[in-house]
Amino acid sequence: MGKISIFIIDDHPVIRHGVSSVLSKQPDFDVVGEASDAKSALKPLQKLQPDVIVLDITLKGISGIDLIPRIKEKLDNSLIVIYSTHKDPNHIQRAIKAGAKGYVFKGDEIQDLVTAIHDVFKGEMFLSRNIQPEFLEQVITGKTERSSLSALTPREYEIANLLVQGMNPDEIGKALFISPKTVRVHRTNIMHKLGCNRANALLLCLADHFPH
Repeated sequence: MGKISIFIIDDHPVIRHGVSSVLSKQPDFDVVGEASDAKSALKPLQKLQPDVIVLDITLKGISGIDLIPRIKEKLDNSLIVIYSTHKDPNHIQRAIKAGAKGYVFKGDEIQDLVTAIHDVFKGEMFLSRNIQPEFLEQVITGKTERSSLSALTPREYEIANLLVQGMNPDEIGKALFISPKTVRVHRTNIMHKLGCNRANALLLCLADHFPH
């Protein structure tokens, strides 16, 4: 049986290279590539068709969660393991719903990431053992406690994530291939749903939900 091919997407070079170094030492792993964001990842992913993608959530541009559907569109068989600092059950549930098969916290033992890759490759799901027990059932069933962000559509969530990174409607439009006018309409809808009547109030609200 051949080695498990792995591609790493993380915006922090030190973490990316550190994870690559650890995984490369596993006799049945082959780290075939790395990228820092969605834009630089999609072309090599299509070319390499890795077995497993180790994916961070906080990336420049679109988030790792929003990248998952794009990966699934272009790669039929690649499996995704989230490797993130985010411990919010809503992030975990959204990642699993989007198609991730594993979720490991960056504070976990690195061996847990190794185990997660083995498990998802075998067709199993892996969730961090450090997910709080009271949240575990919510994550698995998708019945997380309703948060203000749960009212947002996937596109609104994606735009909210870019807004909190400091991008303006023109920049977001270019990143998502939509018009700035459409971005502004979505921003207005987000403001209404979150009860914010000014743009700066919206950014303060979003900063609590999208820690970077």
